[in-house]
Amino acid sequence: MHCLLEGLAHAHFRQFLGLTADSAHRKADPTPAFDHLFLDVNLNKPQDFSEKDVRVVKSIHALLTEAVPNLEGNDAQLIEDHISKLERRLLSKKAGCLRFVSAGLGIGPDVAHPSKKVYKAHWVRSLIAWCQMESFTPGLSKLHIATPEVMQHIADIIRTADTPSSLRSVPYNFGETKAGTVKADEWSQAAAYCGYIVDWMRDLQVVLPHALHHTNGHMALHVWDYLQLFGPVQSWWCFPYKRLIGQLQWLPSNHIFGQQESTLLCSYIQAAKLKCWLNRPSCPPVFRDVKSLFDRFVSPLINTNPINDHTTFPTPTDATPEDLHQLIHVRWVVLHACTLHGGSIYTCHSTHMGNSLILYYPYGARDMQPTPGIIKYIFEKEKEVHFAVQRHLPLHSHLDPFRHYPHFLARLHSSALAENLEVVMLEWVVSHFMWWNFSPHHIVAVSLCPVRPSP
Repeated sequence: MHCLLEGLAHAHFRQFLGLTADSAHRKADPTPAFDHLFLDVNLNKPQDFSEKDVRVVKSIHALLTEAVPNLEGNDAQLIEDHISKLERRLLSKKAGCLRFVSAGLGIGPDVAHPSKKVYKAHWVRSLIAWCQMESFTPGLSKLHIATPEVMQHIADIIRTADTPSSLRSVPYNFGETKAGTVKADEWSQAAAYCGYIVDWMRDLQVVLPHALHHTNGHMALHVWDYLQLFGPVQSWWCFPYKRLIGQLQWLPSNHIFGQQESTLLCSYIQAAKLKCWLNRPSCPPVFRDVKSLFDRFVSPLINTNPINDHTTFPTPTDATPEDLHQLIHVRWVVLHACTLHGGSIYTCHSTHMGNSLILYYPYGARDMQPTPGIIKYIFEKEKEVHFAVQRHLPLHSHLDPFRHYPHFLARLHSSALAENLEVVMLEWVVSHFMWWNFSPHHIVAVSLCPVRPSP
């Protein structure tokens, strides 16, 4: 997963597309008119060249290949202005750097007689004459997607999208260095993965000509082999070891090389023995009462208040709300704030909006497309927990832009909700979904089901 997330995904979004805060505020690089293989200054650097001289040579290379902005056809005035500007910028460079570039191109100074003294202007005239033999028409520009407006729009989507509490949130400062690296989530079908990764590698430089392939691309192709050999990634990925490393980093150590390892090991063994003792029936009750505090200190990433599946948090029996009474025809009912089913927490929308968003099979018909809805009530009927749900109305006036991407489980729906409630059994629920306002009349629902259905 590191190969995909911190390798390919990181490179695609941050390097190839440039979706970072720095690139959004950075001035776009000049568009080259043509490509030329100049003499590599790093491999042929003169002894008296400094690192600053190397950078100056590279800047001269960029100036010589720079196109005339907004040039259409053969506008003599634009070309003349560009040459005048180029001459002034080249004259500001060091003579030694101009001489190195000229020597790499196999051209000499533009002097009337070889015995005359050579000045910087002579090298500049020779370089300009070389440029005039090439094209000034803008070539294929590098795709510049990241602008302050684009980055702000991404941040707005992250900020306004509703998600269940169990889903790790994308950093609100997406694109900034302090946002950290991307994290792993569930994976999709192996066959779809294989096809998509091959298509991505084949078409990368067609869509983004300036993008360079990384070694991770080759490694990503072998993930298909591992999926076939070892099954789902959860059985062979290394995230359990990363979590263990995270716990070890919380343990105190003296940071002395040679002693740090033994200190960490002793601390870990001592904590393991103490946790084992706290879980024994013979442990005194007074210590068992503070076990949750101990777990929070030793393993802060572990849930210290676990609840069993199908656990509910009921409120006292009360009069049934009118809209719920019209549905179940019962005057008194036990309402619940939340319930746990299949490892996921579900709540009423008044408790937590993200945990109330569900995809379910209407009327339990599994041959139908799952429908998005919002849990308004969680109630108990005949000692079984049920949901009272308002479904999103079907989409009629707008084509779904996500219909072309069967393995990206996002769908466009109407933001309007049905007036009447409907009963949904826990077994009909497919998963939570992520909810985002696409427009005043439409929402995007992204399925969070860990098992991807066949398209």
